[in-house]
Amino acid sequence: MTRSDDHLSIELSRRRFLRNALVGAASVAATSLFLPAPAEAGGLFAAPSAADQKKVGQQAAKDILKKYKEVHDRRATHFQEIGQRLVSALSASDRENWDFKFHVLDSKEINAFALPGGPMFLFTGLYSQVSSDDALAAVTGHEMTHVRSQHWAKAYAKEQERELGIAALLTILRAGHTVQTLAGLANSAISLRFSRGEEQQADEGGLQNMIDAGYNPQGMIELFQVLQRISGNGGGLGGAFLSDHPLTSERIKHAQQKIAALQSQYRFPALTPLSYNSLVG
Repeated sequence: MTRSDDHLSIELSRRRFLRNALVGAASVAATSLFLPAPAEAGGLFAAPSAADQKKVGQQAAKDILKKYKEVHDRRATHFQEIGQRLVSALSASDRENWDFKFHVLDSKEINAFALPGGPMFLFTGLYSQVSSDDALAAVTGHEMTHVRSQHWAKAYAKEQERELGIAALLTILRAGHTVQTLAGLANSAISLRFSRGEEQQADEGGLQNMIDAGYNPQGMIELFQVLQRISGNGGGLGGAFLSDHPLTSERIKHAQQKIAALQSQYRFPALTPLSYNSLVG
C-alpha cells in the first residue's frame, strides 16, 4: 500500500488501534504497573485493580494523543460538558474510583471508545453523525459503563486464565514486573472483544446514566438508528465502532423495551438538538 502510516493508522480497527496504543504505553510504563496475581478465590488470576486499570489507561491515552490530532474547539468543550454531566449523575464510589477524561480526535472514522480507568475518545466521524445531545450522551454513557463494570479487566483475567498454565504463572511471577511482560500482557488483553452480555450491560448502564443525568433515553434509539443507516442495516457493519459493537436487532429491541418500562417512573425531557457544524472552529 502506498498511503502514509498516519493514514493507515486512522483506519485501524478499534481493537488493533487500542492494542497498538497500549503496547506502546506499556513499553514506557513504570515497574509499579500491574502484574496478574493469584486470585484469592475462584479463578487463577485476579482482575487488575481499579488503580492499575487507571495506570494502563493513562499511559495509553498519552500515546494516543501523540499519534492523533486532538480537537480543542467548541466540539471538545461540548463533549466534555456532556461527559461531566454524566459523571455527576454517577454514584459517589464510581466518581471516586474512575478518572473519566473526555477527548475529541480529528478523524473521519465512525468510532468512540474508553480506555481502562476512564480516558474516553470520540472521533469527529461519529460526532458529526448524531443530531442530539441525547444521542451523544448515549454513546458516552455506554462506553463509561464498560469502564465502571470493569469489562476489560475481567475479560483480561479470564483470557490469561485460559492461555496460561501454572508453569507459565510461576515463570511470570519469578520474572518480576518487567516492561516486556507488561507489553505482552497488554497486547493480549486489549485484543479481547466484549461479549453480547457485556454490550447489553453497557447499554443498560448507559441508559440509566442518561436518565439520571436528565437526558432523554430515546437518544440511544437515535444513536442506533444512525449506526443502522451507516451500516446499511445489513450484515456487513462498516466502521470500527460498528465492528466492535455489533448492532443486533435483539439489542435494539431490548433497549426499546427498557425505555418503555421506565416511562411510568420518569418524565423525560425533549431531545436536545445538536448542530455539529455550529461547534466547528
